[in-house]
Amino acid sequence: MDHDPRYRERRADSGRLPGSRVMTMRVKAVLLDLDGTLLDHKGAAEKAFLAACLQWLPDLDEEARYEAHTEWQRLEAVHMRAYLDKTMTFQEQRRARLRGVLSAYGRETGAVSDDQADDLFTLYLRHYENSWAAYSDVPEVMRFLGGAPAGVAVLSNGDRAQQEAKLASLRLPSTPPLFTPSDVSASKPNPTSFLGACERMGWEPSEVLYVGDDLQGDALAAAAAGLRGCWLDRQQTYGAAAPEGILRVHSLFDLATADLFDRSAA
Repeated sequence: MDHDPRYRERRADSGRLPGSRVMTMRVKAVLLDLDGTLLDHKGAAEKAFLAACLQWLPDLDEEARYEAHTEWQRLEAVHMRAYLDKTMTFQEQRRARLRGVLSAYGRETGAVSDDQADDLFTLYLRHYENSWAAYSDVPEVMRFLGGAPAGVAVLSNGDRAQQEAKLASLRLPSTPPLFTPSDVSASKPNPTSFLGACERMGWEPSEVLYVGDDLQGDALAAAAAGLRGCWLDRQQTYGAAAPEGILRVHSLFDLATADLFDRSAA
């Protein structure tokens, strides 16, 4: 892949922003986040919310719908955390998000039954699932990562059934093993999450690179668990330096153009 001029060009462009690091890590396996790393969750969620909002809150103008989307993102973060902390079920966090955004924009939610909330959320879910898409760098780079000496897998927070469906929707050259909190008895950023996935794969944590879009919850949390942490900063956050020991890349292509793998005998 290094011989392809497209990759040489991408490599020349990588690492120019403040905080970028030259790839010096050598690993035998790669563990990947899903949402924001392989699948464009934010893009799909925004399209879905704006479409569903036309029916949920038909009186809102376009500017207000975008403001409501900001509130929806806040509610998602709050209630997904509650789900991951096991204080809500997956269905309960969906209902809480739906009722929260309706209430924030003046709709009375006391009379919205669970069944009605589920029906309303289904409007969003249908648009969300139809908008699932891989980032443009994913298919090629996943073929490259498939050559990792010890393999590649995915570790993602969230409901296993939904994450399985997302992974299948990406139509990857081959589908890597998937681990969710129900598989490893913990959610990120708990070290048990990362170590559980490594144990299931038979990997030594220090020989594994974890790649994710969340600096704190992915890269730093993985490093704290003994893995190598890689922050996939797709937004190219200017002025945000990667902490010592954390690799920062702006595209998965940066991994494909690096001398990444340690191919010495195990």
